[in-house]
Amino acid sequence: MPSMLTRAAAVSALCLAGAAIPVSAYAAPAQGTAATKAAAGSSGIADTALARVGTHGGQCKQFVNDMVQRVAGAALGGGYYSDYVRAGGKHVGAAQARKGDVIQLNVPGSPDSFRSGMHTAIIVAKVGKHTFKVVDSNFVNHETVGTHVWNPYTRAAAKGLEVNIWHF
Repeated sequence: MPSMLTRAAAVSALCLAGAAIPVSAYAAPAQGTAATKAAAGSSGIADTALARVGTHGGQCKQFVNDMVQRVAGAALGGGYYSDYVRAGGKHVGAAQARKGDVIQLNVPGSPDSFRSGMHTAIIVAKVGKHTFKVVDSNFVNHETVGTHVWNPYTRAAAKGLEVNIWHF
């Protein structure tokens, strides 16, 4: 077993070696740049949300907004459809949907208004043509983050809503 003096010398050598490395080598990449958004975007949004499963997430839309802001740097406001457009979300169809994309149910013809039955979730995986494993808040349990398999098109039809899928 090395002596205390030998261990202290080894630690000192490591500390001195670390001092020779420029501070810029430790700097985090700039947040909100196009490269950061592209690299972290989709799957990073889902992975960040999955890390919160079982915790308090609040209302579904606010939870998703927080995850998108944290990972992609896109600030979403209190509205629905127009806020996603303004924040740079790209509207995609179910066939193009992938991990990290956001599903939102909106009122047809008035996508920024609210109606009972609306919901917002993050895609974790595509399960079928219109079915996804999602992570969201306030669906599985009251204001709690959870995962489930969901066909948003079935719910939208039952509630008189439309499905919009967004890629950030």
